[in-house]
Amino acid sequence: MKKFVARVLLFLVPVLLVVGIFGFVVYQSGEWRTEEEIAERVIAGEPAFMGLAYRDNRQYYKHLVADGKAADLLVLGSSRSMQFSSKFFTQPSFYNAGGGANFAHEYRFFLEHIAPESLPDTLILVLDQYYFQNAWSPKEAWPQLGYEHYNFNGSDALMRSIKDWAIGKYRLQDALSPQPHTYGIAAVGRGSGFYADGSYCYGNLMDHPERGTDVGFHDSFDRITRGVDRFEWADEVYEPALEEITRLMDFCKEHDIQVVGILPPYAPSVYNRMMESGKYSYLDQLPAALTEVMQPYGFELFDFTHMPQTRDEEYVDGYHGGDRVYARLTQELAEKSRILAGQIDLDYLTRALETEENPLRLSA
Repeated sequence: MKKFVARVLLFLVPVLLVVGIFGFVVYQSGEWRTEEEIAERVIAGEPAFMGLAYRDNRQYYKHLVADGKAADLLVLGSSRSMQFSSKFFTQPSFYNAGGGANFAHEYRFFLEHIAPESLPDTLILVLDQYYFQNAWSPKEAWPQLGYEHYNFNGSDALMRSIKDWAIGKYRLQDALSPQPHTYGIAAVGRGSGFYADGSYCYGNLMDHPERGTDVGFHDSFDRITRGVDRFEWADEVYEPALEEITRLMDFCKEHDIQVVGILPPYAPSVYNRMMESGKYSYLDQLPAALTEVMQPYGFELFDFTHMPQTRDEEYVDGYHGGDRVYARLTQELAEKSRILAGQIDLDYLTRALETEENPLRLSA
């Protein structure tokens, strides 16, 4: 019996050691912190860098912070809006709620569920092109949204943290000794996450693009060939999506919100491939269609779908520009936007973009 117990213990010791180490990794990294807790700290003005690896509830988190911060200048859109940093603007009251809207109807839902006194004076509205074609949009009534807490699953986080370490997604020494005010394994292990101003850092991916999922844009090119996953083909602009934007403009006008609409960029090679295919006619029609919707309200639309002055290597993948891309985009807004006049820090943008050897580092 003693031998049996000894063998069992001999087997359990390394197992318990592994469980103990990675359990401490999950704890020490702050992966278990709740969205509400981190949002409260950000609203209180504390620095924060949040990159939770094992639950993605960014819509809820961004909504909590946007409601609490009551920023005068608000950015709203999908992941393609996350590269706007507070450093780009002179307006001190700024928040990037990128990730808060993933379909045309979700913009209005996001704003309608913010307290009236927390609504912005100016809204930078990043409108992903594929929201306006039939194949991507919901086929029936716009689905109802809801913002709710996501429970932390400790056992799931433990197992996934072991797997991620084994395949080299992070180093133990980074996760075991995180920087202050850093929350989540993605943040401490890969340097990817949201700053307190809501902007997003891609971390190690910008230093090692070969680790990405769209190296050489092979994945984007494949999607274009097949017409799938945000690269669906379309000849016409989807009218129900335009109608939803009209309702959004009504809401903004009613609440005295000035709107600057932006069609975000594709990597130059990806845009050229789309045009060569002849299957994306709706992209040519979209700027005029959205201008027709927004202009009567006195709002602005800027089309950055194709930015030939940017380079392919400045993109994370075929349709996500890096921080340098959005710095250039914001430079152009300073020249062209009446609504954003005086709110853009051209000196900072010029200095940052003059540094060509290293990527533009954001810390907000």
